[in-house]
Amino acid sequence: MFKPTTLRVFAIVAMLLSVIGLALSLLMAQDSGSLIFAIGSWVLLLWASYLGFRLSSYKLDEEEYRKVGVRVYLIIVAFGAFMTVGLMVGLALSAALLATLWGLKKNYDEWIPTPVVEDEAGSIVD
Repeated sequence: MFKPTTLRVFAIVAMLLSVIGLALSLLMAQDSGSLIFAIGSWVLLLWASYLGFRLSSYKLDEEEYRKVGVRVYLIIVAFGAFMTVGLMVGLALSAALLATLWGLKKNYDEWIPTPVVEDEAGSIVD
């Protein structure tokens, strides 16, 4: 559940869901101009999903993959909450998820240089 390849797949799913949410917010924003916070939330969730995708290619411990995985799965849950409940704290939730993933990436980049490992064909290797 928290293996790098699984996290990459779920991070891609989270990115796709964020793009769908952003597109829906943009369509709804044409009708009313008050959805700027929803658009901002989806942009932050999209960015957080991308950071989760990048972190899944790092050489990390199992516990570190778990931290990244929980946040990626929360992005997917946030999509469901936005679509069903119309969560009003979306901007705070997306900012918190982005901040934690950004903090993890920054710590990993500064603490141990963790280069992304690629094979000769250019695809990421576990």
